[in-house]
Amino acid sequence: MKNNHAWRFWLWITASFCLGTISSLVLIALVFFGVVDFNPENRLAKRVNIPRDELTQRRKQEMVEFLERKRRWTEKLVDRMHDRYLENPNSTMDFLVISGGGEHGAFGTGFLVGWSKVTDKNGSMPLFDGITGVSAGSLIAPFAYIGTKQSLEKINHFFRNTSPDFVVLRKPIFLAPNNMSLARVPGLERAVGEAYNQSTAQQIVDKTSSGRLLLIQSTNLDLAFPAVFNFVAAAKKSVAENDAKPMTNILLASTAIPGMFPPREMNGFLYVDGGVEGNFYYGGHPSKPVNTFGGIWKRKHPGIPIPKTRYWVIINGNLRESPKTSETGWASIAYRSLEVSEGSGQVVSLRELFSIAELTKLRGLGEVEVRWIAINEPLKRGVFPKIFNNNEMRRLSNLGESLGRDPNSWNLASP
Repeated sequence: MKNNHAWRFWLWITASFCLGTISSLVLIALVFFGVVDFNPENRLAKRVNIPRDELTQRRKQEMVEFLERKRRWTEKLVDRMHDRYLENPNSTMDFLVISGGGEHGAFGTGFLVGWSKVTDKNGSMPLFDGITGVSAGSLIAPFAYIGTKQSLEKINHFFRNTSPDFVVLRKPIFLAPNNMSLARVPGLERAVGEAYNQSTAQQIVDKTSSGRLLLIQSTNLDLAFPAVFNFVAAAKKSVAENDAKPMTNILLASTAIPGMFPPREMNGFLYVDGGVEGNFYYGGHPSKPVNTFGGIWKRKHPGIPIPKTRYWVIINGNLRESPKTSETGWASIAYRSLEVSEGSGQVVSLRELFSIAELTKLRGLGEVEVRWIAINEPLKRGVFPKIFNNNEMRRLSNLGESLGRDPNSWNLASP
């Protein structure tokens, strides 16, 4: 009898243990697949499902509207440069193009600080007629637009002094597929809110003159289409409403690394990192020749030479991935392939910009120069979620500043 009771006891213990283990595994599976949600803040609110045909039509409409906006911007640039021509016939139209790159954006901020210290007029930083930014570049572009040494030092300090909570894994299970992202970005959101305040908005407005552009690229994930925001308009709205959200929403959308950082919903659409569409922005869909700067200039000012255009492209990272012996596991191969793909995309974009410059000249629509700078040495990549390493960012900032001080750092040939 005693042995029988002991047998039943241990059977009960074993069964309870097995059932408990199975229940725990089921519960974990339910949480993982989003059936049980202990933290609803990890999810986006349920979205309205817009039919594909309607989204396709909206994308076509957005293309038409974008080309029209681009034509109006170009008309104003022509008027701006004509006024400059009357003062100085040798005036050039200068565009600063700043790429994405995450923590490597510290290279770009350091480079601009160094460039701002060049006193030789042949190598000094010009007053840019247009500035564009993507992802990390979107955080830099507005301060480059303000263009003072103080503003450049401020954004350089931003990249050199990130806090430990810039990126924080979601709880309780960061890998749950229904999470909007693997991580939250409380430190990034706080730092962006502090940097892009009403004072910054007012400085952007004060530095704006007719025709001058400040454009930030994000990606409209629903339309599978680039979203190019007029950041001057966002700054003016922030000043008028005494609210920085029109600016910070755009910046957090442009920097929202897909899967890692939370996407941003604006105007009914979901937005992610601008680098999804291209790691730097230099004009998007080509305009018809008659609607280019040279075409409009020749129509409005026949007989007057078309001013030279200069593009200054800062690539926050290596142009191509550094060569190395690849590992054989599928995850390593997939990750390495993505790295190589990103670098090759940058090379193609730069070559396209050089080709556009050559085509513009062949069409008789003006002379265009392209200059670019990238990091030549191999880079250390942070391990998610610790992807903002202050020591590495300060090293890259210092490297950028030393190169920025040297006018010979620019590459003038197509890669």
